[in-house]
Amino acid sequence: MLAILKDRKFYKNLALAGFTLIILFVGWLKYLDYYTLHNKYIPVPDFNNMQISQLDSVAEANDIRVVIIDSIFDRSREKGIVVNQDPEPLTDVKRNRKIYLTINSLQSRKVAFPDIYDLSLRQAIRKLEKNGLEVGKLEYRADIATNKVLSYKINGIKIEIGQELYIGTIVDLVVGKGLSKQSVIVPNLIGLTRMEANIVLKSTSLNIGSEIFKTSVQDSSSAIIYKQFPIGDDNTLNIGSAIDLFFENENVNTL
Repeated sequence: MLAILKDRKFYKNLALAGFTLIILFVGWLKYLDYYTLHNKYIPVPDFNNMQISQLDSVAEANDIRVVIIDSIFDRSREKGIVVNQDPEPLTDVKRNRKIYLTINSLQSRKVAFPDIYDLSLRQAIRKLEKNGLEVGKLEYRADIATNKVLSYKINGIKIEIGQELYIGTIVDLVVGKGLSKQSVIVPNLIGLTRMEANIVLKSTSLNIGSEIFKTSVQDSSSAIIYKQFPIGDDNTLNIGSAIDLFFENENVNTL
């Protein structure tokens, strides 16, 4: 009889222990669901083109964290804005997830002015563009060498080879025009941006004249040329002459 009672007590304790383990296991699973926010997601906000100063407040409002992992320098875009993010906007993530951002640098980088003396105009343009510098006005001087770079300056001040300049600095060139009065065909610039037109004009020994933007244009770097004066293809101009450009927003259909 005593053995039977002992067996009953043993099985009772065993059942109680098993029930306790089940309760603890279920409780652990519930805790894991709560801790890991199982099946609870939030969409990643769109940080693209957002200023650095706005990031913390947006991240806090959405229960996520932002980490700036890289920066680039793009002079055609506003400084201090987000240019890339990972994960992409509207991706479902859990709370407190890190969002990795790349921004457009607040500070312009500097480069050493390259040696372009005595290069042809085309070679000089390529070298300056490669170094992040922009060609400004072309000044032609009588010289036996045609289209050879004779000097360079910024706002009328001569610069030296190796001098540090900010990326995007506009450099004016003094170029030889030979001993004759040379002329070139006016290129057709319709549909080009200002940067594209500047490269074409400098390569053909011409300058940008007046620049007229429609009032609807908000970003001059992406605006395209819809009219020019003189018109292209049939006209010729003396080297060093200027062409007036008229700009409108991209993707605007003109009649």
